[in-house]
Amino acid sequence: MTESHEKTLIAGGAVLTVDDDRRVLDPGAIVTEGDRIVAVDDRDTIIEEHTVDRTISLEGSVILPGLVDSHGHAGHALTKGLGVDGEGGWMNAVQDVYFHASTEEFWEVESYLAALEHLEMGVTTSLSYPGSSSRVDDPKYAIAAATGYEELGLRHVVNIGPPNPPYPNTYTDVSTGETVEVDLDGAIETTEAVIDALDGNADGRLSVSVGPSALVPEVVQDGETRLAGIGAQGSIEPDSLEASDRSVEQLEKVLGLAREKDVNIQAHAYGGQVRAAVDSVPEILGPELSLAHCAGLTHDEVDIMAEHDVSASHGPLTHAYASARFPLVEALDAGVNVAVSTDGAAPDRSFDLLSQGRIAAQLQRAHFNDTALLPHGKILEMMTIDAARALGMADEVGSLEAGKKADIIAVDLDTAKLRPRTALAHRVVHYASGNDTEFVMTDGNVLVRDREFEGPVADTLPSETGESVLTRADEVARETFERAGLSDALEPHPNAWNAVRY
Repeated sequence: MTESHEKTLIAGGAVLTVDDDRRVLDPGAIVTEGDRIVAVDDRDTIIEEHTVDRTISLEGSVILPGLVDSHGHAGHALTKGLGVDGEGGWMNAVQDVYFHASTEEFWEVESYLAALEHLEMGVTTSLSYPGSSSRVDDPKYAIAAATGYEELGLRHVVNIGPPNPPYPNTYTDVSTGETVEVDLDGAIETTEAVIDALDGNADGRLSVSVGPSALVPEVVQDGETRLAGIGAQGSIEPDSLEASDRSVEQLEKVLGLAREKDVNIQAHAYGGQVRAAVDSVPEILGPELSLAHCAGLTHDEVDIMAEHDVSASHGPLTHAYASARFPLVEALDAGVNVAVSTDGAAPDRSFDLLSQGRIAAQLQRAHFNDTALLPHGKILEMMTIDAARALGMADEVGSLEAGKKADIIAVDLDTAKLRPRTALAHRVVHYASGNDTEFVMTDGNVLVRDREFEGPVADTLPSETGESVLTRADEVARETFERAGLSDALEPHPNAWNAVRY
């Protein structure tokens, strides 16, 4: 998809490099050639030392690395607000949608809608499970869920792997009406097929990681076997949990497939699961593993993550964090690489990663009653270079440095909330939102300029087609909800107004 090997000068007001020296260049400039960055320096030096074929002027902007959303879920862009009642209604509803009422078209249309929102928000790299946990009865669903990202020119990781036991898990093939049962081996086979079909596609922009729904889905305590999860916190001691035989088998098969295919692993993890994993299959803990949520982890488990160089992907607005705290500051102090992520666009959030970074900071400041926690530079790191490191991509994306991929965005400063033009890094982190993104480039291709689609996106989605994607999203969502018998779930909850809680 790369246009050519012409040299391009991108000249901005300021450039936030997030490089090893954390340079802020004002004014700064970047030279790209093909899909790579050639040079990043102050504007006068760049102009003096480089002859270019074209110039893109972003004088009124702050240029920064494309944002990296290290954890999310496909399907969510079409299920925003479905069955929201504060008591798990959305989760129950989407299980029916994703596993028993969705078609390939559902996943494909959702991928276009999600990719468009990523572009609007300046997120150039992202990861998603195909479902709340992976739909693994057929590789076609995960493949369809990658279509929009591939066609629109974004960088994306499909994270697919075994759902939680007990097995078999059941799914419905809408095209035939048949019920499909999948055991652990079947889930691994589907995961392998998706890796073979997608990993490395689109000039390397698409990749696949092995994504079990939970690191240790089933635990044993005092001789009793049960599902792990948020319930592992509270009245019991997380460190007393052990991995069940089925969990050990899953850990071994996930690790074996990831090593065979040379791909990374991401899983949800909650209190007690890190300890159970290190006690049963310690080899799974390493820099190739990132853990989402990490709600309820003990300080001992945080130390285990730091010791084994395991990354954490923290979603400050997720229901998991509302149920049990991830010790974010403690993890950073221990040396854990921590990323901020969205967890997807549902049931009550969006892909606006910039806004979630400062929310993550404010929640920690309130918890500790300490407004000095999480400086703006650290917040930006957790959405760029640290998030790239969590996905095993820090050598390619996450900062603006010579030799890295030309994944670049710019935030428009010409708005009242972003003036006066002072302390620009602080201004971007604490005042900007994704909707202030005016320029997006991935792999050296300009996808958005002046908030208008260009290049591959414009070719794929001219204005009338772009509108039809939004229209198709409405139509496909409505059809799918009807098929799932969930039309009533779109109605407002009776306690939505004039009530303290649902």
